[in-house]
Amino acid sequence: MTDGNARLDLSIGVLSWRAPETLNRTLGTYRHGRLAECAGEAVVFFNEIADSDEIPPTAAADGWRRTGDARNLGLLGGMDALARAMTGRYLLMLQNDCPLVADADTTRRYLSDAVKLIADGTADIVRCRSRTFPGQGFADAKKYARYHGDGLGPAVRRFFRPGKAHRMIGRAPYAVPDADRRFPDHIKRHGEFLVVDSEVMNFSDQPFLISRALMLDLLDWAKAHPKKRTLNGFQVLEINLNTSWWRQQHFKIAVGEGIFTHARLDGGFRKVLTSGDGG
Repeated sequence: MTDGNARLDLSIGVLSWRAPETLNRTLGTYRHGRLAECAGEAVVFFNEIADSDEIPPTAAADGWRRTGDARNLGLLGGMDALARAMTGRYLLMLQNDCPLVADADTTRRYLSDAVKLIADGTADIVRCRSRTFPGQGFADAKKYARYHGDGLGPAVRRFFRPGKAHRMIGRAPYAVPDADRRFPDHIKRHGEFLVVDSEVMNFSDQPFLISRALMLDLLDWAKAHPKKRTLNGFQVLEINLNTSWWRQQHFKIAVGEGIFTHARLDGGFRKVLTSGDGG
């Protein structure tokens, strides 16, 4: 555990595009939770940056800085540019619709523990989305129950789709309290965290903490393996990574209580998801 007032060797990055109301509300929660005080730098990267894309004065006073690209780089391109704009050994990757739902002490403790898990090799990635308050678009518990819940329906699905059922094991930490006891070959407990093998847990671009080196490696791999399935015509890291390659790497993904939720107020980029191979 780090000193209570020490800044971690951590960069915090927020990807934003045309959602000023959402961003301002999100940055307000970060101020309340003193998020920027945990890190060496805090960056907002604006896709298709315009003069109207501003950092609120209160957030700027906390140390948040503004950068961006005149082009809309999409999710993959934007995350790539954001990651390369940061210099910390560890990166906390966020989006403008990921407000903080924890107090300052809990936030610092969670991020300190997450960095330690990666530094000592226990985990490669630490998920930071709240398990109690996951917010909009969260369906992991429901998906898990379709294959591993009680009753005939899940049993039939497991029989006819064993591969899908196997991949749903990774959703267990969000659905049951004893995920490590149910699936000890794939889920291990480390204190307050569960560490899940990427063989059964997908990559999620919702809040996560990762080493800068691994983040750049994943981005490079995703860019080298484009998919027909896109979002508004743009490549998406979450789509490109969730392939057999990802499952074969056996990355260690830590899941704790989490400190961020998902809540969007204005606009929306998840509009047109084109069909394709999806990996």
